[in-house]
Amino acid sequence: MRRLARLLAAVLLVGGCGISPTEVQDHGRPPVISYSPTWVTVYLLRDGRLEPTKIPVVSDSAKNIIDTLFRAGKQPPDPGLTSALNEFTHYDTKTTRYSSTTQQRNDPDDNLGYRLNVIITGEGSISKAGLAQITCTIRQNKQESIWSVEVTRLFPGTPESMGEHTCFEFRNLAAEGVRLPP
Repeated sequence: MRRLARLLAAVLLVGGCGISPTEVQDHGRPPVISYSPTWVTVYLLRDGRLEPTKIPVVSDSAKNIIDTLFRAGKQPPDPGLTSALNEFTHYDTKTTRYSSTTQQRNDPDDNLGYRLNVIITGEGSISKAGLAQITCTIRQNKQESIWSVEVTRLFPGTPESMGEHTCFEFRNLAAEGVRLPP
């Protein structure tokens, strides 16, 4: 039995794997994924007034846009810009469909538009300027599909709806020369 095992090992050693050796071959540069960020407009505050600022994001999904808004407020891209959202954290976003009747609320064939529910966490109530930042940022980047923005503070404490908003209601908070989205 040992003799058979040695013979088999010798045959395998001499025979190799059946692939003949070759020299190293150069086939050009390795593949590289190039990243080109998407730019979105977020609304930060300068002297308490809404001012648009372009920020790069990985994708223009509503979640990424809101995450970018909250992050930009904590590290503003320009001196003098601030945010009314620094005491809050973006928790989640959900989209619901508007409909002409309540029975067809989530009917996929109904194309009347969407409401974005932005869920935040943090102590206290969000200010009017903070609501304006969230609402106008979403409306600026998702004008066609998102008709209104509803903000809810989830915790701590009892969940509290901050209402449903459009950017038009915050037009008096726009910085001089800034035209807000609808």
